[in-house]
Amino acid sequence: MNKKKVIAAAAAFGVAASLLAVASPANAEPVSGSYVVVGSDTLQDVINALANGTGITGGNVRSLAGDQPIGSFDATGSSSIQTKPNGVRFGRPNGSSDGVKALSRSIDGANYTSLTPGGPANVNITGQVDIARSSSGATQVVDGALRYIPFGRDALSYAHSGGANAAFDNIDQATLKGLFECTITQVGGVTVTPVIPQAGSGTRKDFLSKIGSSESGMQEVSEGGCVKVGQEHDTNSLADGSAFPANAVTAMSAAQWVAQNTGAGIDRRGTGVKIGSPIAGTPAVTGTGASMVPNPAFYSNSTWGRDVYLVVENARITVGDPKYDAGLANVVSNAAAKLSNTQSTLPSQAGSVKKKFGFLAPSTTTPFRANLSA
Repeated sequence: MNKKKVIAAAAAFGVAASLLAVASPANAEPVSGSYVVVGSDTLQDVINALANGTGITGGNVRSLAGDQPIGSFDATGSSSIQTKPNGVRFGRPNGSSDGVKALSRSIDGANYTSLTPGGPANVNITGQVDIARSSSGATQVVDGALRYIPFGRDALSYAHSGGANAAFDNIDQATLKGLFECTITQVGGVTVTPVIPQAGSGTRKDFLSKIGSSESGMQEVSEGGCVKVGQEHDTNSLADGSAFPANAVTAMSAAQWVAQNTGAGIDRRGTGVKIGSPIAGTPAVTGTGASMVPNPAFYSNSTWGRDVYLVVENARITVGDPKYDAGLANVVSNAAAKLSNTQSTLPSQAGSVKKKFGFLAPSTTTPFRANLSA
């Protein structure tokens, strides 16, 4: 049976979620009378910091909707969440695709089923989600109901547990493709375990695209292939709770790697895990520990660099539209302390916070529109 279909079916039939659960900070699970953010793990730590308030830049920065706090929900944790006062409980959106799908169902009123096993299926979540975090873009549609707002610039590389084997530090694109399609099994004379992020992850989608593969080309263990399933940006354990294997390779956001090393984000690194680069001579990051920073040369690469986004309903932030919501438009604006600010020259700006979490300014600040997610 196709593993990808099994994952969706597991969510629909409420399979126990204990193996996927990861402890989350209590302040990342608010019930919000204001606006609710869900989706990508890539952006969750920096959005949590901006939503809850942070002094990481030396100034105090908090992204408020007018004078109202917003609620940001982690991609992992309990199998279900309640986002609004007296609201329904529904399956936790885990990843970009799942987050955008939840936003879409919040808009169109169709029932929502999360990809997180154990969450309730077919729940009406109208009005329960306001913003989705997305580490990947979408097909642009001129009159689409969603607006993708550039949040920052990330880069996608890979992390590995290959230890001191230098061959693991620079695995090129073609070799990565072979590893995840199970046509190549070794690097530097050592057998590799490829690990793909969970279904619904924008990083999974992007990584497969960037290495020149696809869902049909990549074969998981349950499909008779060699690829194990993990949780994106977690190199401590796999999706089933077992330890991250030795000599494994998995997709890794460079921004997440910076944040986990500097202490800005939640540390989910395993012992001895390193970040590699598919571009010889161009590391994804530079520096170590608290001094680690993005490498602009890697982030600007046309293949491995990527913009990441906030996604909202276009009508709600369009002045003059009957659905216009001034509070939502305010919090996703590019004003100094707001979520879409990309400047990083002053400690009071949200862009400065993003830089601490490993994000650079996006390649463009021009938003685009897309259709609701299916």
